[in-house]
Amino acid sequence: MISHRHLVEEVASRARLGDTEAADAAVHLVLAALSSRLDAPHRDHLRQAVPAHERGALEYGGRMADDSAMRLDELLADVARPVGATPEQALFLAQTVVSGLTAEDTDLAADLQGALPDEFGTLFTQPGR
Repeated sequence: MISHRHLVEEVASRARLGDTEAADAAVHLVLAALSSRLDAPHRDHLRQAVPAHERGALEYGGRMADDSAMRLDELLADVARPVGATPEQALFLAQTVVSGLTAEDTDLAADLQGALPDEFGTLFTQPGR
């Protein structure tokens, strides 16, 4: 499992965020948006894999009832809206967080990819690759 500090530092560095508070907020946004699109078993697997500090972001319920929520652009809007980011910036943040969490945990990556529509696959690659 990746440590909270390592994940936040990686997001801050790769996304060129000015401080760790902004990176911590980005991690929380991505995890909350992702978690809201997962059913309980997949959300629990994600919860077990994230640093303890991030588990609060996963308390936002299960899969959204609206089918549009299962589109990648809607997840990116959920990430972008609170911080005024563009969809491209939101994608970069989401890729940084998700690929950072799953890079060493192939079971988690496979589980989450199986639970999400195919278009979400881009989240599991590091930005710029």
